[in-house]
Amino acid sequence: MLGVIGAMEEEVQLLLNHVSDQKQAVHAEITVTTGTYKGTEIALAQSGIGKVNATICTQMLIDLYKPKKLIFSGVAGGLLPNMRAGDMIVASHVVQYDMDLTAFGRRHGETPGRDRLIECNPDLVAKATQAFDLAFEDMADGPNLMLGTIASGDRFVQDKDMLRWLQREFAALATEMEGAAFGHTCSLNDLPFVVIRALSDSSGSSASGDFEDNLHRACHNSFKLMDQMIPEAMAGHKRGERRSEDRRG
Repeated sequence: MLGVIGAMEEEVQLLLNHVSDQKQAVHAEITVTTGTYKGTEIALAQSGIGKVNATICTQMLIDLYKPKKLIFSGVAGGLLPNMRAGDMIVASHVVQYDMDLTAFGRRHGETPGRDRLIECNPDLVAKATQAFDLAFEDMADGPNLMLGTIASGDRFVQDKDMLRWLQREFAALATEMEGAAFGHTCSLNDLPFVVIRALSDSSGSSASGDFEDNLHRACHNSFKLMDQMIPEAMAGHKRGERRSEDRRG
């Protein structure tokens, strides 16, 4: 099974519309829909906004539904001046920018015993980039794709000083409010994961207005990539399972 999480209703609804054989259950006020998406068994959940909600949702999904791999998909704010609304980011790493133990000699984002930058699964990252190519290859004015670090914190970033700091401290391409908590939880459970984001705003002074204006476009682009990604995410795992069954037979 593949675990798929989005923070907001807009980020999961398009996917939900294409899940067949749906069954729903509610845990800790989080609705989880299980079913089949293009032949792939999935558990799809809307976590709610923020790192705490993302952590609760991810661990609940892992404990109750036993996914083999997980994807967090949705929108984010871009941190570079040449980015456009609708552009796509596949995270190579995620980091909690608001984790601050600098008083004890640690760097921003660092927690004891863990790497500061949490690496996404390279195979899932590669599959996400391939899914992007399939989703947008025929679009003359399609979105751009970037790979790099996404910074997560419980704050909607709008000021230029914060934007500049996130770029320089973490070499981050985008900021959002869930991905690093999701990634940290997956890492602790030793499960492959990736974070995929579409840009809804530029994280500047007009970010809140840009977010409202561009949310639909960003969610649509995210859906188009995920529509290609979901069937491929578990492809190698399915082949491995079939080989194991053949050997047992």
